[in-house]
Order: sequence, then structure tokens, then C-alpha cells
Amino acid sequence: MKLRYSLLFKRYSSSKPLYITTPIFYVNAAPHIGHLYSMLIADTRSRWERLNPSRSAYMLTGTDEHGLKIQNTAEKLGIEPKELVDKVSTNFKSLASQLNIKYDRFIRTTDLDHVEVAQHFWNLMMEKGYIYKGTHSGWYCISDETFYPESSIEEVEKDGKIIKISVESRNEVVYETETNYFFKLSSFQKDLIEVLKQKPYFIKPNHRYKFILNELMTSELPDLSVSRPSSRLKWGIEVPNDSSQKIYVWFDALLNYLTATGFPKRFKQDGTGFITPENNPWPATHVIGKDIIRFHCIYWPIFLMAAEIELPKQVIVHSHWLCEGFKMSKSLGNVVDPMELSEYYGVDPVRFFLTENSNIDDDCKFSEALLQRSRDALVGKYCNLLSRIGGKSFDIAQAVKQANSGEFEKIDELINQYSLKKENIDSVLQLSKELQENLNNSYQEMNEKFTNFDYIRAIQVWWKAINQANQLFQMAEPWLYVSAIRDSQVSEETAHQYQLLVNYFVYLCSETIRIMSILIQPVMPHLSDQILTRLNVIPERRNCGFTKVGADLDYGEDANSTSYKPPLQKIKSRV
Repeated sequence: MKLRYSLLFKRYSSSKPLYITTPIFYVNAAPHIGHLYSMLIADTRSRWERLNPSRSAYMLTGTDEHGLKIQNTAEKLGIEPKELVDKVSTNFKSLASQLNIKYDRFIRTTDLDHVEVAQHFWNLMMEKGYIYKGTHSGWYCISDETFYPESSIEEVEKDGKIIKISVESRNEVVYETETNYFFKLSSFQKDLIEVLKQKPYFIKPNHRYKFILNELMTSELPDLSVSRPSSRLKWGIEVPNDSSQKIYVWFDALLNYLTATGFPKRFKQDGTGFITPENNPWPATHVIGKDIIRFHCIYWPIFLMAAEIELPKQVIVHSHWLCEGFKMSKSLGNVVDPMELSEYYGVDPVRFFLTENSNIDDDCKFSEALLQRSRDALVGKYCNLLSRIGGKSFDIAQAVKQANSGEFEKIDELINQYSLKKENIDSVLQLSKELQENLNNSYQEMNEKFTNFDYIRAIQVWWKAINQANQLFQMAEPWLYVSAIRDSQVSEETAHQYQLLVNYFVYLCSETIRIMSILIQPVMPHLSDQILTRLNVIPERRNCGFTKVGADLDYGEDANSTSYKPPLQKIKSRV
């Protein structure tokens, strides 16, 4: 058994792309904010990876299109299941398109290459002796497309009736007996425990890891039903060499992560199983919701161990969004439509709000009032800083040129000698020093946070520099020097020194906007592009190699043109 779990510890070459996936979304309902959240976590991480020109990323999302729920819905509508999924899957593509989710492939489990992979993998498991036919009785949940053990069932009252539900999903279950195929899940329980003990960061956050490990160590894994009788489930991938059975939806669905990597053709085989070449993105980092943790953290790694394929790098398990303290549901009428939300508040403000509040450890709180507050902060602090230094009283291009020519080398002396607010000198000097230090460290600090999916703290690092630049501008009051020069209140020499001070403060603020706009591109790609374009920062200098003060000293031309409108306009709250 050591061979199986040793596959987890392959050394991954730094040249391999980051392969990040969302769950494939079930097409029985319209997209909601939870779907967008999974997409956004993956998209932001993928874009962050690409911020480094020496790195690459491959993002996968898509739809899960087989199963009894799809079959039943299609029957009620009087249409074929394929017609239904063709129509509904486009809703998720539209969500990704509208919210600027940059995926590399949108996979569908009805895609021909996926059907071929599912049947190939089935045959592989049959050859290895891990699938057998038997009779199964248990509590089956149509909504979740899975059987649950007795220990995961409880009785509740609903509409005056006592029903049984799954403890995990809270969906109703019914007792069923049927003949189907089983996967020998129980044979790999000890292996998976060993894997998790040796790699506690395999599941993030840690309390999810502890939950799965505890479950594996305290209860025996039953063998898993991996097919359904064709008499009941007509809409599914046919079991090879047995038309009386269809492949169980989760056994089919989880394999999508391999399909997108070209399995098995783009994998190599040796005495230790399947090996992925350098140009193959596998193994993956999976982003999932907490309600499907069992499938991705127990079933999926066991399937891979059985096939002797490298296990995923990591499974990121995020929590839900709560609206007014409750999980969003149709019955409560508190489901948030992300498409409608972005149409009113704007795509990037919605992306920013969800990222700024992305706490994967716990459930996140959603309200339009909080979204409005977040958007107002972007307008008032980030965009307004650009508007202030981009006004007709200042000249960003001239400030950058003076930095390039070294005219700010003795700026501390000038501040001490020519400051109009003597009481602010020490504070201005200290703040300008701290701002530059923070700007120079921001990429490294944000990189550590983003790569660990700690998005809240990454955004806090970003805000710190933005707030410091606003504070410096307010404290230095460069407009006072402009007024003094304009009104001819000072000598020519003093006017020259005053202008140098003005341009220095404008330069520090423009560097803040330039660097922070580069770093916020993965979160707000459109707004950051607008701002960098106004600053005339060329596309080749919008990566992590240009995120230190003075890294780009050739920008700013026409940035103070009066033709520009604010990149983000104020709007009234809907609530």
C-alpha cells in the first residue's frame, strides 16, 4: 500500500502550471452567488499566478450534467435531458462571462472526451479488481445523488410529517434496495489516513482537515455504489459492457479534473503508475464548497490511489455565504442573483467585495449595505486618489521624469527647509518612508496571502498602502504650494523648490496607484486596466516585476488630461 500514498509526495517542478479547478456545477438550478464565489476564488488565484511572467496557470470550470435530478426535470418539462442541459449550462457560461472569470476550459460531463475518460477509468478499475457487482440497501438522497450511512441520518418534522434527512445536506432521504456496482472504498481507508497524517495541509482550512481525518479514524468506510440501474437512471454514461447500468454521477463527475488534462493519452505509465509530463498541469488544486467535502476529500483521492495517479496538491474547502444570518435558499427568498448584482453595482466592485470578505474558514456575511460600503471605499479612497493627483493642478508625467532624473535624492532636506506646515514635517517624513517600504514589500506580502487563499489579509495589505498614500497627500497638502507658486507669493528659487515638493508627493501617490493597480488586477481586472491605461503604463510593465518604487520610470504622459472621467462613479444604494 505504500506505493499508493507515496504518489502524493511527488516533487512538483516549478515549471508546471498552477492547475486550479472549481466544482463542476449541477445544472438543475440557476447560478447563485455560491457558484460565483467558487469561480472567483479560482479565477483570482489563477490570475495572481499569471502576474508573475515566469509562471503560468490553467483554470477549469464547468457543469455536471448527468443524474436523476436532470432526468426528472426534463421529464416534467417534456424535453430530452440533453436539450435541458444544453440550455442550462449556458447560464453558467454567461455568469463566468459577465463576471470576467477567465477560465481555460469550460468542461461539460456530456463532452465526448469526458465520456471516453469515464468509461476508460471504469475499465481500469475493473481490471484492477476494485469494482464488483452486488445488492445495496440504504438511505438514498435524490437531491445529493448519493447513499448515506445510518449514522448520517436524522428524523425531522416537515409540513406536519416526520421525514428522514441527511445530517450533512439537510435534504430528504428514502430507503432503497437495488443491484449495482460497488467500488472497494474500504480497501483504501488506512492508506488515506496515512496520506492525511503525513500531509495535514492537503485539506485547507485545518478544521476541515481534522473533520475528515476524524471521520476516517472513527467510522469504517462502506464500499461505494458507483452505478445505478438503467431502468431507474436513463440519463447517464453507460457502464462498459453492461447496458443495464449507468455510471453513478459522482464517479463520472469527479473524473472531469482528469479529462481536462488529457488523461490517459497525455500521461505516461511506469512501474509506479501514471506520471504526468512537465507540460501537463496535473496535479490540481481543487476549490470546492464545504457541502461536497466528502466526495473530494475521501472518494476522489481514493479513486486516484486505486489508479496509481498522483493525488491533487490541495483541496481548498470554502464556506457558504449567509444573507441576514441564514444560508441562501429559494424557500427563504434570500437567494442573491450575482448577474443582477453586478449589473447594478458593477462587475469589479462585486468581485472586490466577495474577495475582500473571502473567509474560507467560516461562513461569510452578505448584505447589499456591506457591498455598498465596500464600493464607496473604492470610489472614495482608491479612485479619488487618482482623481486628486490627476487634476489640472498637478503633472504626473513631470513628477515621474523628475524621479527618473534623480531630482528627489535630497527631498528630505527640502521638506525640512521648505515645508509650509512645520508641525507636520516629522510626520510627513515618517509616513513617506513607511509608504515606500510598504509599497516595496506589498507584492511579497500579498503573494504569501493569495497563494495560501487568505484573500482577506491580502486585501488588507493592499488597503494599507492606499490609505497611507491618501493620508500622506492630505498631510503634505501639495495644493498649498501650487497656490503659492500660482499667486507669485515666492521667489523663483523657492517656487522651483516648491514645485519639486509638489511633484514628489504626486510621484509617491502615483507610484502607489501604479503598484497597487498592478497588484489588484487579479481581483478587479477591468478597473485596474482603466487606471493603468490612464497612467499610460504599458502592458509589458503590469506584472510583479514592476511592483517596487521606481521600477517603472516611463509613464504618466497625458494622465492629467481633462478628458478623463472618474473610473468608478458613485451610485445610490438600493437598500
